[in-house]
Amino acid sequence: MKHLLPLILLSLLVIEPANAQLSGTSLMEYQYGQLPGANESSFNALYNKINLNYRYNKLKIKAGAQYYISPYGDRNYVEPGWLGLNYRNKGWEFNLGNFNETIGRGILLRSYEIHGAVIEDLSFRSKQYFYRDLLGASASYRHKKFRLKASYGWALNNVINPTEKMDVRRDDQIAAISGEYKLFKQTIGATFMHHENSAANTDYALGNLSGRILPYLSYYAAYASTINTDDNGHAMYASLNFAKGDFGFSAEWKDYERFVIGSGINEPPALVKEHSYRVLNRSTHVLQPENESGFQFEAFYHASENTLITLNHTIANNDFGSTLKFREWFAEVSTSFKNADLKVFADYANDPLKGEKDRISTGFNLEQKVKTNHGVLFELEYQTFKRDNDDNQNIAGGVTYNYKSKFYWSVLNEWSNDNFITDTDKIWLSSTLRYKVNTKHTLQLFAGERRGGPACSAGVCYEVLDFKGVELRWYARF
Repeated sequence: MKHLLPLILLSLLVIEPANAQLSGTSLMEYQYGQLPGANESSFNALYNKINLNYRYNKLKIKAGAQYYISPYGDRNYVEPGWLGLNYRNKGWEFNLGNFNETIGRGILLRSYEIHGAVIEDLSFRSKQYFYRDLLGASASYRHKKFRLKASYGWALNNVINPTEKMDVRRDDQIAAISGEYKLFKQTIGATFMHHENSAANTDYALGNLSGRILPYLSYYAAYASTINTDDNGHAMYASLNFAKGDFGFSAEWKDYERFVIGSGINEPPALVKEHSYRVLNRSTHVLQPENESGFQFEAFYHASENTLITLNHTIANNDFGSTLKFREWFAEVSTSFKNADLKVFADYANDPLKGEKDRISTGFNLEQKVKTNHGVLFELEYQTFKRDNDDNQNIAGGVTYNYKSKFYWSVLNEWSNDNFITDTDKIWLSSTLRYKVNTKHTLQLFAGERRGGPACSAGVCYEVLDFKGVELRWYARF
């Protein structure tokens, strides 16, 4: 398979039919600086990710590579990272090579690509693109009443660096077959998945039921478990969604027990609100599928044409000898008036896993248009909590100026006395320039000191390392 796919791609590119389309993207990042606490002096480093996409009628081929260059030879690599073929015709779909696959909303398997996220692990100290896929093959057939699918491949462990061998990075092998059938506007589904790696072989079964009870009320429920071990691991998830007129809500429930598959190739629904605000995104509760139960309830109300009110309440229980209960209450008002957009939020939480008690967060974003082509965004966020009877605070404030949505200049200042990360007051000050040259090229320059910590996007959380120096990014489409 590894030798066949490059030949297929080469032959199609050589033929180059008149109605074929070839496109691509590139993300290049140059850095000069250091990671505070890494005991290294500043150094130059270059990372680049390139994607190629080829389309001809019902056939699509994607190929990509990434590389990293630094003064440290053991961190450098050039990797032809992915090459995949997709074909669709009359209900049939085939994948060969690298492709994305998600089973049971992530309960058994989840693939993803976090656009623009380049991660660096403190242990390996080499950059790579943040994604997870399968290397293998899949085939599916969809009819009006039913759908069948079979998948086979090796899942990427994106914690391990590209400098390691492929069999180490893709130790998890899966084979899955699933089916769905529609009955009275409801969908009944079942999946069987076999997983094996160098540590163990395990079989999993999943059943799911979804549909619409009323035109404005829908649901989804799934249960999965191991079926050939004594661990009796299981995962249960259910959701209910309502939307009618100016009001809507979603209610979700989870119960996960001993349900980490392999190196963590599954990521069940977390049921924790993903925040865009800095102090809240950094302090997000990270799901523990080994042992976690709880629920999330979120409601929204359009108070007027320009005003939206959002409320969220989350509880997550982790039992590690004693029950640790994460609780969060969140409220946000988003409104527009004249030439301004305003968002105001307030949040209260207790997070015993992090030792944070009575955590209060609040802040606002105010974007003001000035004349026709100018705009200014003001951001201010404050957070306080207790840990070991000590008061801790985090403050983030920034100003961004934009011109014609082509040129952006922002200044960000963060301050903290969190006793987990600093013995004294700590300040992170940085500035960012972003210029959209045209529809295909964007340049971004960062200078200063960036605060690291957890970051979550599209339901996936990862660690961002502190950085001090200069960073230049070039986004390109061709």
